[in-house]
Amino acid sequence: MEFTEELQRQITRICRASKEGYKTSAVDRHRLEGFIHAGVFLGLTTNEAARNLLEGTYLAIAGETLNQASTKPNEAMSLDLPDYERFDTPTYLRK
Repeated sequence: MEFTEELQRQITRICRASKEGYKTSAVDRHRLEGFIHAGVFLGLTTNEAARNLLEGTYLAIAGETLNQASTKPNEAMSLDLPDYERFDTPTYLRK
């Protein structure tokens, strides 16, 4: 039972950060994946149970399923970025 509680805590932290607009670091994602793999290896959970826990937690926190969230454009990435096209040309050729 302790494993499931810790897994729920880790998933909740990542889901809350995602809802607030923060991108989860690769380290945190891989740490969660490793924790799930260890739980499966030790027989403490199954991949299906971990996936259901992730989907249920995300739905409870974000109010949408993971599939719905994956189809939405990432608002944090839709910022107006400067046009750097002129830097594609070497400086000695620019006018």
